[in-house]
Amino acid sequence: GLVSGTCFAELGNNVICVDNKSNKISKLKNGEIPIYEPGLEELIKRNLKQKRLQFSTNISASIKKSDLIFICVGTPTNPKSNQADLKYVYQVLKDIKKNLTLHLVSDSTGETLKAVSAAAAAQFSEVEYQQKTYPMVRTITQLERVFKNIKDEKGVVFCTLVEEEVREKLEKFCKKEKILYLPVMENIVSVLEKYTGFEAINKPGGQHVLNDDYFKRIEAINYTLEHDDGQSQMNLESADVIIVGVSRTSKTPTCIYLANQGIKAANYPLVPHVGISKELDNVKNTQVVALITSAHTLVEIRRKRSIELGLENKDNDYVDIHKVEEEITSAKRIFANKGWPVIDITRRSVEETASAIMNILSLKEEKNAQKK
Repeated sequence: GLVSGTCFAELGNNVICVDNKSNKISKLKNGEIPIYEPGLEELIKRNLKQKRLQFSTNISASIKKSDLIFICVGTPTNPKSNQADLKYVYQVLKDIKKNLTLHLVSDSTGETLKAVSAAAAAQFSEVEYQQKTYPMVRTITQLERVFKNIKDEKGVVFCTLVEEEVREKLEKFCKKEKILYLPVMENIVSVLEKYTGFEAINKPGGQHVLNDDYFKRIEAINYTLEHDDGQSQMNLESADVIIVGVSRTSKTPTCIYLANQGIKAANYPLVPHVGISKELDNVKNTQVVALITSAHTLVEIRRKRSIELGLENKDNDYVDIHKVEEEITSAKRIFANKGWPVIDITRRSVEETASAIMNILSLKEEKNAQKK
């Protein structure tokens, strides 16, 4: 690998030789050659001086700067099969596959691109990805500022740019640099134009307007913050949904997520041996949803939270597995007596929990509409 890399550098290419042994890399950087080949030492020193040859232990950073990768590892003979053992090749391939940079170029906040690209990347369990977002890119000058970052750390470029001139400039740049490029909104907009018969207005950030939905969202966020963690028991009937659960069942993040969808969500924590308040007990029309999780998951989360707060005492009811099991059983009894729907969040993300709650609200709305 060292000989091949040095020869490629001598031919005028920029080469990064990577090894996981830091002592070997340190010696190479200092011009100490671990093997002997006639003329190799002179070639290495010359190309190091001319900065065409580099040595590194950082495979992730090196991959991002490369157009072509050569794998040069040992392939010893497997004594059982008498064939080449390719395990080291496969290990390097895994390391290469794991690294992916998603460049997200947007003429608005970039939230759409973040959500879409994260959902797509999540389908590849062996890939570790990072998102680099470039929001509010609306002119050629603003676009040219991001070119260097994309070029230095190659990956995949996603964009939501409605200005045709800016979008075409980015597309030409990606073609020239041989970088994969996808205008996320283009096909969707084309389908809608075809179906409706209208042309798109091509307005950057068109979804971010001060309409009724926007102000509804702001009102929901204010309400949710005022009614977080049982802070306020007033106006519970004004909520669209009340989330109930024992401590550390993701009630707050779920409520915040719902509020961002325009849903007023109150959060009520169940405290052991206390039960529910009169105000919550008297709620008649507002949908109440209970969140639950497994005792082992809850103990693990609570322990981490206790450590974060500097409370590392393990001998307390808050993290005692038997006490937590009793707490959950008691909570389930309350949920059953009240007839509240229960969502087990053990293997759910906040988004999935919120979606399940929105589905419950939607079904309730449909039933109410049928009664009318």
